[in-house]
Amino acid sequence: MSSAAGEMEVIVRQVRAETSEIRSFVLEAANGATLPPFEAGAHIDVYPMNGLQRQYSLVNDPADRSRYVLGVKREQNGRGGSNAMHSQLTEGSKLRISRPKNNFSLRDNGGRSMLLAGGIGVTPLLSMAQALAARDADFALHYFARSNQELAFQQLITSSGWADRVFYHFGLVPPLLNDVLAEILSSPGADDVIYLCGPNPFMDVVRSSAEEAGWPAASVALEHFSATPPKLTPDAGEFVVRLAKRGIELLVPPDKAIIDVLREAGVEIKTSCEQGVCGTCLTQVIEGEPEHNDLYLSDEEHESGRLMTPCVSRARSKLLVLDL
Repeated sequence: MSSAAGEMEVIVRQVRAETSEIRSFVLEAANGATLPPFEAGAHIDVYPMNGLQRQYSLVNDPADRSRYVLGVKREQNGRGGSNAMHSQLTEGSKLRISRPKNNFSLRDNGGRSMLLAGGIGVTPLLSMAQALAARDADFALHYFARSNQELAFQQLITSSGWADRVFYHFGLVPPLLNDVLAEILSSPGADDVIYLCGPNPFMDVVRSSAEEAGWPAASVALEHFSATPPKLTPDAGEFVVRLAKRGIELLVPPDKAIIDVLREAGVEIKTSCEQGVCGTCLTQVIEGEPEHNDLYLSDEEHESGRLMTPCVSRARSKLLVLDL
């Protein structure tokens, strides 16, 4: 275990095909110890092979620290992480992971918790369902998938004591999807919360339906798995990044991301998704106006301009001074 880096070694104890595209991985500590605690909605960084770092939500009950359970969908057009997980890892493989992190925590609300999952987005919501059931909270899990064959973790759900709180919706597309969501999200209570995870188009429809049904924006908690990076075009404009701690200035041209310019100058900062989703590269802004292209920071944090994600965000000002 590398405590300095907050990383540890685990053994892949079980690999199971949940669907034709999704596999579950059961991880146990290599030294047989109890794994670090986590809260529902948490994720871990996984290093399936050298040079790859990906983030996956923990599926299992936070009360169970004997293992971590992941669900990974193989993305044919992805960046290699899911393919490495599916093709390289077998039962008995050793794997390096981070300690759990959480950007998608359950709130301490007294009303209903509405869990809406699109496909593989069910993974953090299953952990939430188990935690909510343990505290006897009022919740429902709505699981949207293309078909019954595309449902992951069916055994976990059907063997649970909360299976009657799970509702399945198959093959829905607008406008029928909008009609179903309007019914699910009708009559929001003052202390109700929506927890949402899935493909971005699905989440966009849910957020729009929630707004139409009268849900305040603050009552919708969500987590993005991926994002479409902004297109870098010649008319994007160039700017200068000053690294305050290193005392150097670098020109960022229109066709390059800040992190690429940093790497070319020999400056490495920690990154993971490189899509503005995970917050791993979050950097403090000392001076200048960022142009935010991420999905991690809140609207208030965007407006404050004190933090930015250099993997996808740029600058509106000619000079951007970062705390690097």
